[in-house]
Amino acid sequence: MTTPGTPSRVKFCDFVADFDSFELRKHGIRLRLQDQPFQVLKLLLDHPGQLVTREQLRMELWTESTFVDFDAGLNAAVRRLRDALNDSADEPRYIETLPRHGYRFIAPVEVFGQATANVRQDVPLGFGDGGDGQQSVAMSAEQVSDPVIDQPTKPRAPWRLVAACVLVAAVIMAAVALRSRVFAKRSGDGRVYSIAVLPLQNLSGDPSQDYFADAMTDALITNLAQSKSLRVISSTSSMRYKGVHKPLPEIAHELNVSVIVEGSVIRSGNQVRITAQLLDATKDQHLWARRYDRDLKDVLNLQNDLASAVAREVIGRLTPDDESRLTAITRPVNPEAYEASLKGRYYWNKRSLEGFNKGLALFQQAIQADPTYAPAYAGMADCYNFLGLGMGSMPPREYAQKAKEAAQKALELDENLAKAHAARGFTLYRYDWNWPQAEQEYRRALELDPHDIIVRGWFADLLSFLGRRQEAEAQREQVRDLDPLSIQAVRSVAGAYSAANQHDKAIDYYKKAIASEPDSFRMRMDLGGVYLQAERYEDATEEFQQVLTLSGPSVYPLARLGYSYALWGKTAEAERILGQLKKEHRPGYVSYAIAEICEALGRKEEALFWLEKAYDERAAQMIGLNRDFDSLRSDSRFQDLVRRVGVPN
Repeated sequence: MTTPGTPSRVKFCDFVADFDSFELRKHGIRLRLQDQPFQVLKLLLDHPGQLVTREQLRMELWTESTFVDFDAGLNAAVRRLRDALNDSADEPRYIETLPRHGYRFIAPVEVFGQATANVRQDVPLGFGDGGDGQQSVAMSAEQVSDPVIDQPTKPRAPWRLVAACVLVAAVIMAAVALRSRVFAKRSGDGRVYSIAVLPLQNLSGDPSQDYFADAMTDALITNLAQSKSLRVISSTSSMRYKGVHKPLPEIAHELNVSVIVEGSVIRSGNQVRITAQLLDATKDQHLWARRYDRDLKDVLNLQNDLASAVAREVIGRLTPDDESRLTAITRPVNPEAYEASLKGRYYWNKRSLEGFNKGLALFQQAIQADPTYAPAYAGMADCYNFLGLGMGSMPPREYAQKAKEAAQKALELDENLAKAHAARGFTLYRYDWNWPQAEQEYRRALELDPHDIIVRGWFADLLSFLGRRQEAEAQREQVRDLDPLSIQAVRSVAGAYSAANQHDKAIDYYKKAIASEPDSFRMRMDLGGVYLQAERYEDATEEFQQVLTLSGPSVYPLARLGYSYALWGKTAEAERILGQLKKEHRPGYVSYAIAEICEALGRKEEALFWLEKAYDERAAQMIGLNRDFDSLRSDSRFQDLVRRVGVPN
């Protein structure tokens, strides 16, 4: 609590710190500054020219019950404060560091007025206890207006107090009116509001907790996406802004959104604090902020509460469907199972052999901690599915069986788990070759989580494979809308050009994307594939060699390089790679890749032998038979193989 003797406003150089509204302005323009940096500024301004020790700061701002690394937290707060003031630790104009002791405010200050008594100061950008461990305040656009600096005066007459109350009421009404113009239409009008959640900052003082902050960001995005009134940018596009300092209007323009959520996560043991703030992105103005303190076992309800609070602020009033989806009460989670599963999904997202194996071990660890934790089984199914594509040591049919069992167990525990339906759909599509049931599972997964762009991309691939290109393009259009900066979006656009035989446009599009992400394994592999389609074999071999340089030994670029050499007529080089693939044979994809190279070299019988082997191993790539083996089409044995797989014409 502040006391009546605390200054109301302090001016220094071009800045004004307003302790009534807890705002920092420069030339009348409100600056974005989180609560802890502002609190540090306030303590320094309360003692201008004097040393404020680190111990004083700890006692005032980091209570004994606060679960955070104090040194890391204070250093981060001072760094953000200096960033806002455009100050330097080496050549300070405002904040001087006294090593091992504390800080001193060295600029001249002017003090105006007295602060209102009993104003809370312990909440990032928000005041007043909202109950249940959360605190909030609506921050209006009116608050960015140029401050009126109070001059010291004699005590005011009572009628002036009445006039001040009337003025305050008018300001509040104006603020509400201005704020409502940010969201001019409210729920019930059918409007869809565009919103992005920027990566929540890890303020735990432990970089190894970055995965946890990323997971909380992804969870908030997933939960917000449950509202049909919100268009929520996918996490793969939002995550590109992690550690990136750009003006909010610029980010809003790049993502095509009008509202942005940003905030921070502090994790210590099983205690979690999430702070979030809502901003009008086009004007870079604060609208609302809230803080949640919870035990990790209650983290799912925390995520629901935060998502519903944000949705209410944006939409106004939740529809009954949104209310039921966003505010559903979930059972407590086992903290050990939850954390292991988060780490497992983090490694799965790396899409590498090491990532899938680490992810699988972590999902198994989660199940050991809690055998009833459904997301861990879904994660296991995803790992098995991707190991079966050619990275694992077992035949794909064995990975597929394990994936089916894990997905089934997940759905027995939670029939509404979208990722379990998606994993089962993947197995049905890529390994069981059961297209109708795969489509059914994908549709159910997207009904439960319509903003999962990875699953939507899988579904688009299935529709395209079935020859339903207009439906596939509709799905890809949604991917581009929800995830405009992702690899999925790039592949969607370039793939559409390639399917239309506009190879030059596809190549140009991939090149522009790779210029901004030169280490992308997936995009470079795709670019090499387009070169092959365009019969630019020299360019294709150069691209696959580049992938091998970037990724190290990997069966996928090696096999495509051998295929490129064979098509190009470089027989000796193709034979060398063919021998290497046979020597280091892994069941599944390698059998299929060997068949491709043999066919390109004109060795028909050998190609058919390896295709039969790939069929027995249940290689996921067998669904590409009609696309990849033109010279074998007239052979009755090949036609029989196509019939057994069930590939559509």
